[in-house]
Amino acid sequence: MKKLLLALLIFTVGQQASAQVDTIHAQNHKLQLQNLKFGKVDYLVYFVDSVTQKRTVGDIWQRKTELATFQGRPTIKFTWDCLRNDTTFMAIVNYCDNKTLAPIYHYANYKGRGVVAFDYRNGMMVPSDTIKNNLGVKKGNTALTIPVISWEQDLETYALLPIKKVGQKFDIAFFDPNEKVPTYHRYEVAGKEDLVLNGDVKIKCWLLTINYGRGSHATFWLTENTKEVVKMKEYFNGKYRIKVRQF
Repeated sequence: MKKLLLALLIFTVGQQASAQVDTIHAQNHKLQLQNLKFGKVDYLVYFVDSVTQKRTVGDIWQRKTELATFQGRPTIKFTWDCLRNDTTFMAIVNYCDNKTLAPIYHYANYKGRGVVAFDYRNGMMVPSDTIKNNLGVKKGNTALTIPVISWEQDLETYALLPIKKVGQKFDIAFFDPNEKVPTYHRYEVAGKEDLVLNGDVKIKCWLLTINYGRGSHATFWLTENTKEVVKMKEYFNGKYRIKVRQF
């Protein structure tokens, strides 16, 4: 009887450990910032109809991460240009703390729409008063009730997660400026596989997944050693969105 109880206790503890969720935000220093990759990376982004398999013409995302000084303080600067038919239709610049990735400033220029800019200070995201005709004024102030990390920098942030084994779960405080309130988003290391790039070229990858709800979900392929994103496949509204890193 004692052996049975001991076995059940060990099993229960093991189950609890395997189900543990690691919380990631901009204050607890769990991100491994020493793994942050600086430089420029391009992604091809396109849609595929889940029924007809018809594919759209691809956009190019140019993403750059670098060290910079902003308002007299050392920061990490993130630039994201989205090109369609060789024309930029969205350009985003973010500055964040160089030790925590906590956002400091967000600037987005949408072709045909205008500019949205926010400052992050004192636990709030507020429309920047240094930008004329700032569309962010319409949104107003947003209380940052958790220590957020910019969701726009997700592809660069995944490489910083303390991934060690399949089954790990992370609640990440990703926040997009378009969201109404900040919240945590659950990611899981769902497995490992060899991703075929072309011909006989394969890359060993971690599979990182997220379930957005209402049938929408995504899988990211992260290289085994550096955890850089080489592919993403996302499903929503009957379509797949594919992101593929360009080498």
